[in-house]
Amino acid sequence: MDGTSWQIEQGCPRCGAPVTLEETDRILACPFCRTRLYLVPQGHFRYHIPPVAGAEGELLYIPYWRLRGSSFTVTAAGVTSRFVDTNAIAADLPGLPPSLGLRPQVLKLRFDTPATEGRFIPANRSVEQGVPDLGETPKDVFYRGFIGETVSLIHAPMLLRGETLYDGLLGRTVSAFKIANRECLPAPTAAPSGQLLFIPTLCPHCGWDLEGERDSMVLLCRNCNSAWACSDRTFTRVEFAVMNPPPGTGEVAIHLPFWRMKPRFVGLDLASWADLIRIANLPKAIMPAFASEPLYFWSPAFKISPALYARWSRQMTVFRPIGNEIDLLPQASIYPVTLPLGEAAEGIVINLAQMVADKRKHYPGLAGLRVTLEESRLEFHPFVLDRNELLHAAMRVAIDRTALAYGIRM
Repeated sequence: MDGTSWQIEQGCPRCGAPVTLEETDRILACPFCRTRLYLVPQGHFRYHIPPVAGAEGELLYIPYWRLRGSSFTVTAAGVTSRFVDTNAIAADLPGLPPSLGLRPQVLKLRFDTPATEGRFIPANRSVEQGVPDLGETPKDVFYRGFIGETVSLIHAPMLLRGETLYDGLLGRTVSAFKIANRECLPAPTAAPSGQLLFIPTLCPHCGWDLEGERDSMVLLCRNCNSAWACSDRTFTRVEFAVMNPPPGTGEVAIHLPFWRMKPRFVGLDLASWADLIRIANLPKAIMPAFASEPLYFWSPAFKISPALYARWSRQMTVFRPIGNEIDLLPQASIYPVTLPLGEAAEGIVINLAQMVADKRKHYPGLAGLRVTLEESRLEFHPFVLDRNELLHAAMRVAIDRTALAYGIRM
């Protein structure tokens, strides 16, 4: 795949004007009435490819899982990562195309609504069953994680005429698949109701317009200095901190967001900073005070390549950028939060796996490890510009500016 996001056609809920969204968009911004609405799916997003107008036959929609994001695998050799962009049929129907091919990249999708004509074949295969890359874990793999994923269900149009299924776009017979008895199909249903909600992007505290890019998962209010994430049907406040740069750093070019998480492990004796130094064999002398210092894990709150995600998660957790902070939103540019807290929490085990020193001892227990968050917050870290790189103001660790552009395409 070339990383191109799929496009979705959607009418503005306020004025009805046509709006084209990217697959990763979470804010619908109407260019005509200037309305800004936050998109909230119930579960995952559901789309369909419109059939050719005037085609004859009973319109059926066949479900396909769409999966996109960073995949991490832990084996005896260590942690490997790669980017996954794939789709696969989500129903047990023989003879149908196993994937959508390139169609969603050249055709615009539409959201499923109760008004969508046609009947929908239900998805009776899970994402793990549908996508080969997420199938049963082999014995030599200790753990698999998927972070920053986009999971959605796309319905492809088929036309049932007599005992034959036809492609709803090209009109061709679909793999010469004959239907001698319609009961062999899972019972089709109408389009689901109430699948997509549109929430006004207004601050719940002061009513001010919330700021955010079209793919932002956390919106900011500069009027009352607050941050908000949409949970279910409402915005909930997100605790945040802005890290101050050391004296003499120079002008800050941008603040990049990171999640700081305090996990609780079940199945592993790991509760303090001293415990992590031991289990990771870090080159630090364990002081008595370290035993009472809380254990924090950091994760980028923005999408980047899998390799950079793993590197920055490890470096921030080891460096522990604690202290010298304020709770006022900075005037400098803020990069949008595109990786939600839930996804970052799933990356804690991956981060731990790349740090543990005794892999033979700890890797077999990773699959049974349970992690819950005792606390979390969003941190904005200052970065200064150095030619084509961005340098963390305190750590002096660089990230290439083009790496951020890669994350926009994920």
